[in-house]
Amino acid sequence: MKKWITNNTGLKVVSIVFALMLWLIVVNIDNPTTKREFTNVQVELTNENAITDKEKVCSVIDNSNVITITVRGPRNVVESLSASDFKATADLRELTEFEFVPIEIQPLRYKDKLTSVESRTKNVKVNIEELSVKQFAIRASVVGTPAEGYAVGKKILSQNIVKINGPVSIMSTINRVVAEVNVSDMSSDISTPVSLTVYDGNDRPIDISRLKLSVDSVNVNVEMLKTKEVPIRAGTVGTPTEGYRVLGDVVCAPETVVIAAKEKVLSGINEIRIPDEAIDVTDLSESFEKIIDISEHLPEDVTLISEPEFLATVSIEKMESKELLYPITSISIENLADKYKTIYTNFDPLKILVWGTKEKLQDLENADMTVMLDLSNIEEPGNYTVPVLINLPEGYTVFDEYTVEIHVYEGTLDYSEIAAQAANTGGATDKKTENSTYKNSNEGNSEE
Repeated sequence: MKKWITNNTGLKVVSIVFALMLWLIVVNIDNPTTKREFTNVQVELTNENAITDKEKVCSVIDNSNVITITVRGPRNVVESLSASDFKATADLRELTEFEFVPIEIQPLRYKDKLTSVESRTKNVKVNIEELSVKQFAIRASVVGTPAEGYAVGKKILSQNIVKINGPVSIMSTINRVVAEVNVSDMSSDISTPVSLTVYDGNDRPIDISRLKLSVDSVNVNVEMLKTKEVPIRAGTVGTPTEGYRVLGDVVCAPETVVIAAKEKVLSGINEIRIPDEAIDVTDLSESFEKIIDISEHLPEDVTLISEPEFLATVSIEKMESKELLYPITSISIENLADKYKTIYTNFDPLKILVWGTKEKLQDLENADMTVMLDLSNIEEPGNYTVPVLINLPEGYTVFDEYTVEIHVYEGTLDYSEIAAQAANTGGATDKKTENSTYKNSNEGNSEE
């Protein structure tokens, strides 16, 4: 029996094979072959110069450069892998006429232990376009609202031009390139680097991942200014048609405008004055309106915050005249030194010719006027010819100049001396004139 066991070679071989099979069964049960999927694996396009050297550019279609990989191999190996353990490439030198590029997948770990590595997607689908290169001006813009009482002034860029290259299909949609600065609640000057944003014709941001910009950002300096609301003033130049006049001031709508400047400049500005030359009324006979761009008439270093245009309304109406007889003794004497008295040398009523519209002139009375003499310049007694100062309500005009003759004296009035002076100047010299014509303007109609 012992001899049979020790000398039986065939039995030994069978035993070894059985043991090996048993080991394989045990191993397979403990670490079986399995498969696993890895999603969102990015395919890298290589040798792009094969396209760019021809002044063309390629773009991936339908997101075909993102693939799912299926891996088969021992469970303990497969389970230790991740998507980063695989490199997927597509060599653009192998581009087909149908614009497909074959995908090659290379395991970075356990290459010799994996049974298979496959992708559902076999090719990257690309679109080949002409390459376009253009230069664009960079615009500085702001977003947000500054602190109350402040506004944005000048915006200065460290660079004004950017060169962009990319596919014609994208380049043709570019409308502007902007460096945007946030000025929310700001009250002092800003200096900051800003990334560039590219917009299309519909004012929507463009994805620049397929574009190459010569610079990605620029430095922007933003000036912050104080604001102030001031009135708009406007006049006219020229003369309307004969018999017509400009009535009142030019009416501006809106009446005020908001401006901005450095505080030192702003403190000296109380109004924005439009030059008279901007509104010409020469030979006109009708009222009219005119739109004026106020930004053309701003002082230096001042920025306009309000809308640039305002409406100027000029009223022109046909004028008529009315003569008012104003009693000479009703004229007010102002600013005469206390030691002096005055008398008029002629008591005929003052004939004042007033111009205005027919409707207004119907209601005009003497009581509506203020008539006075300013004697502040008289320093000694004597005869004087004094201009009459006439103030009228709005809508009336006096175009002529009027004067009256007075005698200024100190102490007791000497009628003979006054009569002699009047005679030398063409005045009355008889006794009746002395008694009735020379009146004390300081004391009404009573004789001195």
